[in-house]
Amino acid sequence: MCQVIETIKTDSYVAEIINDEDCYNPRTDYSLGTLIAFHSRYDLSDNDNWDKEQLISYVEQEDVLALPVYMYEHGNISLSTSAFSCKWDSGQIGYIFVSYEDIIKEYGKLDIETATKVLEYEVNEYSQYLNGECYGYIIYQKNKDSQDHLESCFGFIGYDYIQEEVKSILKDLEQEERT
Repeated sequence: MCQVIETIKTDSYVAEIINDEDCYNPRTDYSLGTLIAFHSRYDLSDNDNWDKEQLISYVEQEDVLALPVYMYEHGNISLSTSAFSCKWDSGQIGYIFVSYEDIIKEYGKLDIETATKVLEYEVNEYSQYLNGECYGYIIYQKNKDSQDHLESCFGFIGYDYIQEEVKSILKDLEQEERT
């Protein structure tokens, strides 16, 4: 059963933000970077075709953008491209990387700054996914006899993202209602 996390009401509509229990894994769809991580209890890598020596050799090449991936585990799992302050429950587990050639294919030029931001985003999004921060919404019209929903969408990763999206949709629906 999907759990309602938050209900947002406007003059004419009600939106429910709901846990998405069947959310897609963001590492299986398109990703700019490849994530390779080594951990004794978790399989966090995009593929298993690497050993540690091959990974280190590859990310040290001059034509590869590589960011370290750190994990903090204390109840939940948090991933980051920056080190965590806790030396007991955290440490580097691998890298996320992309070749310069693939950056050029993606952006039409060697845009290291954008590629770095994308890699950081991918690690953050995967961290949210691993912790079940997956949501959807259902929007109903108030004061209608029917309980049929107007629209719904699932597959949002990150609570701030779903909140912004729902509020924007409700604002648009209210403006349409007034015109």
